[in-house]
Amino acid sequence: MQNNQIESYVILGGGTAGWISAAVLAQALKNSKVNITLIESPNVATVGVGEATIPSIVDLLEYLRIPQKDFILKTNATFKLGIKFVDWLEKGQHYWHQFGYIGNNIDGLPFYQHWARHISQGGQFGLTDFSPAVALAKQNKFFIPDPKRPNNLSGSTYALHFDAGLVAEYLKEYCLKKHNLEVVYDHLVDTELDIQGQIKTLHLQSGKHISADFFIDCSGQRALLINKALRVGYQNWQHYLPANKAIAVQTDISNPLPPYTEATAHEHGWRWRIPLQNRTGNGYVYCDDFCSDNHAEALLIDHATKHNCVINQSKLISFTTGKRDKMWFKNCLAVGLSSGFLEPLESTSIYLIMRAMLNFVQSLPDKMPHPATIKEFNRRMDIEYQCIRDFIVLHYCRTQRTDSAFWRMWQTLAIPDSLQQKLALFEAQGRLMHNPQDLFAQDSWYAVLEGMGVRAKSLDPRVYQSNFTMVEKAFADSANALVQVASKTLDHAEYIQRLKL
Repeated sequence: MQNNQIESYVILGGGTAGWISAAVLAQALKNSKVNITLIESPNVATVGVGEATIPSIVDLLEYLRIPQKDFILKTNATFKLGIKFVDWLEKGQHYWHQFGYIGNNIDGLPFYQHWARHISQGGQFGLTDFSPAVALAKQNKFFIPDPKRPNNLSGSTYALHFDAGLVAEYLKEYCLKKHNLEVVYDHLVDTELDIQGQIKTLHLQSGKHISADFFIDCSGQRALLINKALRVGYQNWQHYLPANKAIAVQTDISNPLPPYTEATAHEHGWRWRIPLQNRTGNGYVYCDDFCSDNHAEALLIDHATKHNCVINQSKLISFTTGKRDKMWFKNCLAVGLSSGFLEPLESTSIYLIMRAMLNFVQSLPDKMPHPATIKEFNRRMDIEYQCIRDFIVLHYCRTQRTDSAFWRMWQTLAIPDSLQQKLALFEAQGRLMHNPQDLFAQDSWYAVLEGMGVRAKSLDPRVYQSNFTMVEKAFADSANALVQVASKTLDHAEYIQRLKL
């Protein structure tokens, strides 16, 4: 059998997408002689506002063999236990999307079924009152579960908030120290294709020409390879998610330091607040059909400065929600903004970069094209995007707000058929079918469904076989114990300070 392995990769673009791609690819091929070159343009600034993550970031650090403590201290990171959603269902209401579990299965049925029965009988406990992560977050506490010493908080998991610019620099240093990777600081001016329509050579501003077997497009929304050179189309999803702009600004440090992201619904969209060790990230995501850029900036500054001082110039970002028709086409893979964009409501941007690269290294090609491999990769990534899209739409589509044209629009806006089916199934008897390719587990869906006022008309008949009195006692004991145990853990800020010792 002929050895036809790829000998050279070129990654076009630095930033978070480029350096995560380089790190994952270099780690996967660390025992090979493959050449990896990253072209970073000195003329293009990165977007650099993606500061919040989900728990998969911890898995990425483990895959790359990066010490978590070192990463946290060098990227001004803080811990994240979930997201607090404010004013989404209606003004004055809030709910939590926790990381980790809510309760435990009882008598072979999901915890949600028993909690829904509790509520139907006049129970007073909220669904996320049984979340270890929320018990900690409400008290600005933090705790990493020890598998060898389980307790009431063992069901919590965590992610990180960090400075995206520092993360790119950290991963650049990691790649250059740990792996044999070349960096070229130059600007792409032209892309040459071969007779089969594959990318052959990149022509740079300096006059240099770089050829490779395979190319990874991390050039952002410009999509210089996958779109400009290869003309792969883009599926626009703004009819499902109309927000198309964001303004970001930084303020000084928050006190106390919350271990969660806050997402607050506003007149024309929503505002994020992300605490770091040295500052707070703020942003306003909105639809410019209803709001001018100047008005959006004024609203953001007004709210961001209620307790903090602005420390930089605001940055305007335009985007088109959607995904590339094919993220892998011929000898090119699109990663990051070149592959698609979903608004950062659930902090999934960095996850999608990581997932694309991990799926890719599990499907590494050789020099011969294998259509079945490419088709399967694209199928899996399509599902990732579609599931996340549906989960984000859920945060909007059942709102009861009618105080602005933006929110009134959501009363009649069409939603994807896949989400419509999921809602219909859930509202019938409170059931969610397990989808192993859905990033968000059932407890995540339960939390947002409840937060947005979506409840089942009936329940699984088996739930009525359980001893209701015993279940109610277990509920009271569990909720009270979570609060008590969480109160004895370290404050979030103190936990981070101890890492510095």
